[in-house]
Amino acid sequence: MNVSRSKTKIFLKFHFIVFLFSLIFQTCSSSPEVKLSDGVVEESLKKITGVTTKDLEKALGKEALSLDDLFVLAVERTERIALKEEATNQALAGKDRAFAGFLPTLSYVYNKFYSIPGHTNEPSLIDNYKTYQAVESGNYLSLVPTTTTSSLPPTVGAGSRLLLSFPITGGLTAYQDYKAYRSLADQRRMEAKFEAGRMYLELAQGYFNVLQLEESLKYAKEALEVNAESVKERKRLYSLGRIMRSELLNAETSLANAQAVLEDTQFQLEQVKITLSTMIGAESKIKLASFSENLDSINSGKADEFLAKRYDVISTEKSIEVAKANESKAMFGFAPNVAVNTYYTFPTAGQARNKDVVAQLAITMPLTPLTQIADLQAAESATKQAKLTASQTRRAAIQEIQNATQSLQNSEKMYSIYEKAYQYAKDTLASQESGYRIGRTSWVDVIATRLSTLNAEITFKKVHYQRLLNRIALGVAIGEIPRIPEEKAEFKTQSN
Repeated sequence: MNVSRSKTKIFLKFHFIVFLFSLIFQTCSSSPEVKLSDGVVEESLKKITGVTTKDLEKALGKEALSLDDLFVLAVERTERIALKEEATNQALAGKDRAFAGFLPTLSYVYNKFYSIPGHTNEPSLIDNYKTYQAVESGNYLSLVPTTTTSSLPPTVGAGSRLLLSFPITGGLTAYQDYKAYRSLADQRRMEAKFEAGRMYLELAQGYFNVLQLEESLKYAKEALEVNAESVKERKRLYSLGRIMRSELLNAETSLANAQAVLEDTQFQLEQVKITLSTMIGAESKIKLASFSENLDSINSGKADEFLAKRYDVISTEKSIEVAKANESKAMFGFAPNVAVNTYYTFPTAGQARNKDVVAQLAITMPLTPLTQIADLQAAESATKQAKLTASQTRRAAIQEIQNATQSLQNSEKMYSIYEKAYQYAKDTLASQESGYRIGRTSWVDVIATRLSTLNAEITFKKVHYQRLLNRIALGVAIGEIPRIPEEKAEFKTQSN
């Protein structure tokens, strides 16, 4: 009867512990999983990129995609931003773990001791008699030894007990961990936002490459037709003996080159479209809309004035905070570890009930802190490295802004020059056609002028798309494009 009661108590205690742990696990579930291509933009991705489910629905309903539509699809359908978000979630989990480090902990402790045959004292007559009575009564559980000959403190004796531990100096170390992970979470979030800007720029490069190649393909087809007409006209003139054979051969060479340009342009266009489709997670070919957005001009100023919006610069500032917190944690390694432990022992059948709560003051002092010295040296080096990385990042950011500014200014000048050249080419073509109608110029001259006009138009269009791309590159460099949700004021950087 006593055996069954003891088993029942142990069974109930075990199930109580399992229930307690399951309750803790349910309340500490992780953040929702980011699912790709499910038609929903998770809240975490929205906070990083500013993209919403409504934006996604609009993009999916369009036949021709704009640059912003490509960015929306890339956020929801590819892993690039989701990977950065998971890194942020891991840092947040570390912050929660560190927060729990300076709170009291409640544990269940169960100890059971067994005697090893051949290493115990010989049983006395009284022990043999007790064994005989246990066998006769069927109380076989009492045959299992529950004590040893060594004198153990009540905190580690046999039985079940609750342990409530209060960290004293351990809480200070945990607080430094908390500060480090809090800054690390901010750092990971800044890295994710910076990655979103890089992704937008790469999409812009692919987007304008496709538009430019589509224009080039159209002009290449027209140039092929004009070259074919030129060959036809020169054959006619050659048959009449009005031109030399070398002029005909030159025309045929130009026709072959035009055919090669057309084939190569078609190949490049297909390759860029495949790459762009992969970047946004599309399984089929996509159709792009023309770029119709009006980009405002940027007031020129010092490059370092825009660093406050550079998320890579903000990220490196946060990395310094992480390194400093880890350095403070390493310094606490030299201090003694002080903790207060309290034990409550559950009543055990056949033993007198102990109603006391045993308190234990545990102090651990490192006498050979060689490991702590190495940890501190590593933490100090990590702080220096973080500061150097921050300085390097600021310098690279300033250089990128300066290069982007100069590239945009140069493309603006080139756009103006090639616009005039294209206009002159059109005027020349109109003059040639007018002269042909009155018999002052030949049809061969008109064809040659048409080819020159096509080349001028192709060059002008290339410069136009390059100018737009440079404008977007500058917007990304200064943190203006894409329109990512801004951070609070405390996340702005300080100028060195």
